[in-house]
Amino acid sequence: MNALVHVANKLVRSDLELLTCRVGDQWIGLHVQQVREVVTGHRRTVMPLSPSAVMGLINLRGRVLTELDVRQVLGLPEREAGASFHVAIIEGSSGEDFGLAVDDVGEVMLMDRDDYEPTPSSLDPVWRQVSEGVLKQDDRVLVLMNVDRFIALTIPGLETQVPDSAVVH
Repeated sequence: MNALVHVANKLVRSDLELLTCRVGDQWIGLHVQQVREVVTGHRRTVMPLSPSAVMGLINLRGRVLTELDVRQVLGLPEREAGASFHVAIIEGSSGEDFGLAVDDVGEVMLMDRDDYEPTPSSLDPVWRQVSEGVLKQDDRVLVLMNVDRFIALTIPGLETQVPDSAVVH
């Protein structure tokens, strides 16, 4: 019986794991369950007539993925030419994988529910659309990103079921 309780507690804790990423000066959190891997330094094929936030298509070990520029979607200045960045390969609720281009990747952390707050109304409207809430930390505020809402905002008309409410309970 103790082993079962231990496994149940572990499952509850794993629901709260976040990969932290920096975009501009802001840190965001992605649910680890949706992150497949993080890659750097790859070739992309630019797609004419695609939405402006679509950086192009990348071939990752035989899988073709759409690479999205998180900076562009969130209204941040463009990355300097030649600046390095990371791509978090994430899975949307549709089962399709996307690459999210972020400036830096931090750590995998367990979310402390005591630090969670609903999305503040003072956030920029675009940030409010993609946010599931914020985490107060000693030296920063981490915005929890809803990947499905981000993808829907980036690629209009994408047939995805996007939940209206936050996943965090």
